[in-house]
Amino acid sequence: MSLERLKKEMVDMGEFGRDPQRRVKCHADLDPEKGVTRPCGTDANKKARDYVVARMEEAGLKVNVDKVGNIYGRLDGKKDKGVIWAGSHVDSVLNGGQFDGTLGVMTALEATRRLMEEGHENYRPIEVVVYTGEEGSAFPMALLGSSILIGKVTYEQALAAKNRNGETLEDVLDRMGYKGNFERKLDDVEYSLELHVEQGPVLDAEGIPVGIVENITGLAWILATIEGEENHAGTTPMKMRKDALLAASEIISIVNKNALDLLNKYGGSTVGTVGRFNAFPGAPNIVPGRVEVGIDVRDVVEKNLNFMIDEAKKALKNLEKKYGVSVSMEMPFGVHKAAPLSPEVVDTIEKSAQEIKVTAKRMNSGAGHDSQNIAEKIKTGMIFVPSAKGISHAPMEWTEWEDIEKGTKVLTQTLKNLSMKK
Repeated sequence: MSLERLKKEMVDMGEFGRDPQRRVKCHADLDPEKGVTRPCGTDANKKARDYVVARMEEAGLKVNVDKVGNIYGRLDGKKDKGVIWAGSHVDSVLNGGQFDGTLGVMTALEATRRLMEEGHENYRPIEVVVYTGEEGSAFPMALLGSSILIGKVTYEQALAAKNRNGETLEDVLDRMGYKGNFERKLDDVEYSLELHVEQGPVLDAEGIPVGIVENITGLAWILATIEGEENHAGTTPMKMRKDALLAASEIISIVNKNALDLLNKYGGSTVGTVGRFNAFPGAPNIVPGRVEVGIDVRDVVEKNLNFMIDEAKKALKNLEKKYGVSVSMEMPFGVHKAAPLSPEVVDTIEKSAQEIKVTAKRMNSGAGHDSQNIAEKIKTGMIFVPSAKGISHAPMEWTEWEDIEKGTKVLTQTLKNLSMKK
């Protein structure tokens, strides 16, 4: 077993999409101005993919890539069916952290290697998986690769999706060399595991090294464009304006208030965020004529999630009459429903942690993950490791190596236990 091997690989992966002159070795080296940026289809994303594939091949795994760039590194078992998946993603948000997604891929590979090095004879095949476009930072669809696998969107629809540069997913996969020639089916897959940083403060605050996820939050995005009338800021009277930015500004407080109201009424895990707010033309002396707004709402309770969606849509439409603007909106990937994870897999993770004497607690995930899609078709479980101060999607994202090792050991033991199920 080699934490040093895993640590080196995480450090190496942290360089792709970061200043190439820097080599991040420990927490103190992290620079808040220099996060990791490798959206799907970028050169940095290709380098990360190439690195993972090279490590898979070195380990003796058989590597395949499907039509949308999902990567599979397979260790055969004594039978062909009942495959166990383990993995995550290597694309990132803009100026994000080095652990989000990447840690799930590299620990899945490390756990598989450890089983091989121990001489463990797995009854079931194990596949280390890298999902395409989880973050939605390049193409307007979060959880892209896993959405295709469960049939939420078709391969054709996904390949035709365009990034902000007008390139299709098919274009960028061709350019990177990661457009495979087959469509992966799930008929032979029975279990799926994903190790991930918590992206919240609970484990760190409580000093617990491992979380066992029971439910993953529901998630929806509402992307709206508010069209007013661009005009001179000095000569256009206040009462004669169609100020798109003034209209849009209401949405921030409305989304925030609705989330707080639900929390005050029910407790729970409701969150609402206006994370995109772009005004055009963006000059101090021009009344804004157009604003693009991006709203993110999440909850593990379906009725609360639906309330947040409905109220946001209603508020956006109400702007038209109040301000004389026009509003268009879309939900690019619909609604990712809250996902309860497999009780069988949750119990197996808990049993595995107990067997190797690692402290763990059951919890919910406030972030969306590919596992919430996969859980619709496959018995799925997630393992969390602490995020220092709860920081994620930011350059200062950090998880202590000691906690990473404990999470990796739990993942390894869980893979071992699941791989012997007949």
